[in-house]
Amino acid sequence: MNKKLYVKLAVTNIKNNSLMFLPYLFTCIVVIALFYTINSLVNDHALKTISGGNFTIDVMKFGSILFTVLSLFFLLYANSFIFKKRKKEIGLYNLLGLEKKHIRKLLILESSLLAFFSMLVGIAIGLVLNQVVGIAMSAMMKVPLTVSTISLLAIIKTVVTFMIIFMIIHVFNLKQIHSVRVIELMKGAQIGEREPKAKLFLAILGSILLIAGYLLSFSVKDPKLDLAEIITAIVFVVAATYLLFIAVSIVLLKILRKKDGIYYNKSNFTLISTMLYRMKQNAVGLSNIAVLSTATLIVLTTTISLYLGVNTMLNNSFQFDVSITNPAENGSEQQQLQAFIDKTKARYDVEITKAASYQGGQFAADLTGDGKDDFFLILPLEDLNKLTNENISLASDEVMLLKDKESATLQSISLDNKSFQVKATVDELPIDTSLADNTDANWMYVIAPLTGEFAQKLNLENSLTIYQDFNVQGDTDAVHDFSHAVATKAQAIGNVDVEAKSIYKESLLVRFGGLLFLGIFISAVLFVETALMIFYKQISEGFDDRNRFAIMKKVGMSDKEILKTIKKQTLIMFFAPLTIALVHLGAGLPLVTKIIGIAAMDNWLVVAGSGIFAAIIFTVIYGVTYIFTEKNYKKIVKY
Repeated sequence: MNKKLYVKLAVTNIKNNSLMFLPYLFTCIVVIALFYTINSLVNDHALKTISGGNFTIDVMKFGSILFTVLSLFFLLYANSFIFKKRKKEIGLYNLLGLEKKHIRKLLILESSLLAFFSMLVGIAIGLVLNQVVGIAMSAMMKVPLTVSTISLLAIIKTVVTFMIIFMIIHVFNLKQIHSVRVIELMKGAQIGEREPKAKLFLAILGSILLIAGYLLSFSVKDPKLDLAEIITAIVFVVAATYLLFIAVSIVLLKILRKKDGIYYNKSNFTLISTMLYRMKQNAVGLSNIAVLSTATLIVLTTTISLYLGVNTMLNNSFQFDVSITNPAENGSEQQQLQAFIDKTKARYDVEITKAASYQGGQFAADLTGDGKDDFFLILPLEDLNKLTNENISLASDEVMLLKDKESATLQSISLDNKSFQVKATVDELPIDTSLADNTDANWMYVIAPLTGEFAQKLNLENSLTIYQDFNVQGDTDAVHDFSHAVATKAQAIGNVDVEAKSIYKESLLVRFGGLLFLGIFISAVLFVETALMIFYKQISEGFDDRNRFAIMKKVGMSDKEILKTIKKQTLIMFFAPLTIALVHLGAGLPLVTKIIGIAAMDNWLVVAGSGIFAAIIFTVIYGVTYIFTEKNYKKIVKY
């Protein structure tokens, strides 16, 4: 067979199977475009030059690996549906005289045409998308970000990665041809499933696992310590999802079949019979869709929450706009920086307010006697009196504590086997106490006389640190530029550490902006591939159901009744997984809030709002997919 005939036959096959190939091709193009965009950003120098950019690059690198795995898995999954539909066609070629080597050449040509077209269009779209994403990321991160127009390295990586993926898919197809006889190829698309048995034990087990998974997720207190519980909860919920569709759905359908008043209704009879006959195959697909939909919703909710919670994190981490720290022995450096601040604030047209300068030190010791070190900051009583204009007195062996859940019940603390009486607890201090809300360690704030025994045991007088906290009033950009100027000057002077809220915010926006975009990219891939799974599942069912509905029409079922049954079936097929995913999302929001709390973002309203927003967006796009798929399903079944 000459080459021109091969090409003509390959193109004709793709055109004749366009209903199956076009969604597959669309998915390939989307995945390739997103893959190129991520790798272009990873290799771009623009991100490396901004605060927090390296973190975003690391996240994008992880996303690139995740994209590769997801792409391989889902394209193989989609290809299996296409190949099953085409088995009869390939078997027919064999019967007409084409040898397997000819069929192999034909499949190689078809795969090459699809791969070349999808990579060409995907990379072309990626070039445009890369610029759009660069502009959007620049706006969301609040930093100037100019990405390269073309990344040769990203193009090479994209082409090589997807050539390997397409080769793996092709090898899978060849293996299918060589391992199946001609008669099996001819019947490949017609092989159905036997009616599954009702497995009451599995249905009960699924319900128990779901409840147990939810309860475990609710019981998590510290995500860092309770990681095993989180993983167990996820495994339980995923397993329960499969069992709910595989076992519970079948039990429910068989219960409905025993209800004469329901089952022997014309539309219900066809619906229940059709779904029950093929439920075993449907259930696995529906479970996959529910799990993927849940993953998409969780990823979107988490990344949106992190981005929107930046201000909450800042307020939890900073009580002042600028905090300056340096050892007391380096007082001259502090004076240089202070002179710079006094001189520079006028240039930026900003005012210094709520300034607090004090001495102290940070230490770790077992103060509470529980065998674990407590991190604590000691504030000399003399500095507290100076800041508050009070005249509080403490005995040499007395201390005061900043009030929190633990310190409120303490009558004394101990240091080096010496007990110190807690004379009082104070509700607040005129210094930055954000460390008290630190999620990595429990910080205590201790007030003690500089000449008292507690300070002496710490040798505080010889290890004092000078702290200076203040707020900055002025235009937002001016405050940001002033903070950068102070931090740059401190770095030049040396031995002085500066932390500024606006600089940290910039870093957070870059980090969480990158996470948000990666979350959107991953969600896009998950949803496109979920939609592809839904489409092929429904189309495959359409071809299988066409003969059944034709028989029902011959025995007296009207077109209106057929369409009504089709609509019911597609509604169940589509919205059962979505409903389960939304329930999983609702049950998982408390856990998401706790996990995000590790990043000092404990605003559950932000998480709930992000979850609702993600659910609405996902449901709308899901509904559009339903309308498109139902339309094609009706065409297949009706004609």
